[in-house]
Amino acid sequence: MEDPRTEIEDVVRGLVEKPTLRRQAAVLRKYFTPDVQFYHLYINTNGGLRDLIAIYQFAELAVNYQRVVFDRILYDESENCLSVEMTVDTRPWFRLGAIVPLKLFTLLELEDREIEGGKIVKKIKVQKDYFRRTPSVQFIPIIGPIYDSDTIHFILGWLLATFFEFLRTLLVMFCPSTLWHGLIGLWSHEIEGTEHADDAKTVSADGWKR
Repeated sequence: MEDPRTEIEDVVRGLVEKPTLRRQAAVLRKYFTPDVQFYHLYINTNGGLRDLIAIYQFAELAVNYQRVVFDRILYDESENCLSVEMTVDTRPWFRLGAIVPLKLFTLLELEDREIEGGKIVKKIKVQKDYFRRTPSVQFIPIIGPIYDSDTIHFILGWLLATFFEFLRTLLVMFCPSTLWHGLIGLWSHEIEGTEHADDAKTVSADGWKR
């Protein structure tokens, strides 16, 4: 890539937007280094380009990539890295045609490489994928869509926070203070007092803190 910020969309589309196995392999050979490393939720490899091609093509056969929507792309030229936040739609065969969207954040570490003609381009040396939801759960019929629902996650978060707030209130009301502080560790008043005492001790003769 000569301009990673603009070219990365075409690279990703070549890999996960209804790719043929031949096109997928060609994109990997063109834009990735021969010693590329790949880090994923389920599998890591430092076996180079041959391993990465096999992984991508197995994934294509298993989950049937359909399209990609880019949410955000950031390029840090000084660190020679690129981040892509996106949603990849899949249509797994075992889901009988149902679309399963995978939201993920991908970090790409780049390396300058010389190609034919002496031109220097940037190729992908390391790929790290981070998923917002666990794909294997998303692929489960009925359970997957429920698990992927933001509304349900927000409700569960609110219920969990409310439950622990209620539990904390009960402990404050009915537990002796020593037991409460020992079990939960919420000794904010004691910590504040200790910090003030420590500050006073560290004031040197000339009035500066160490």
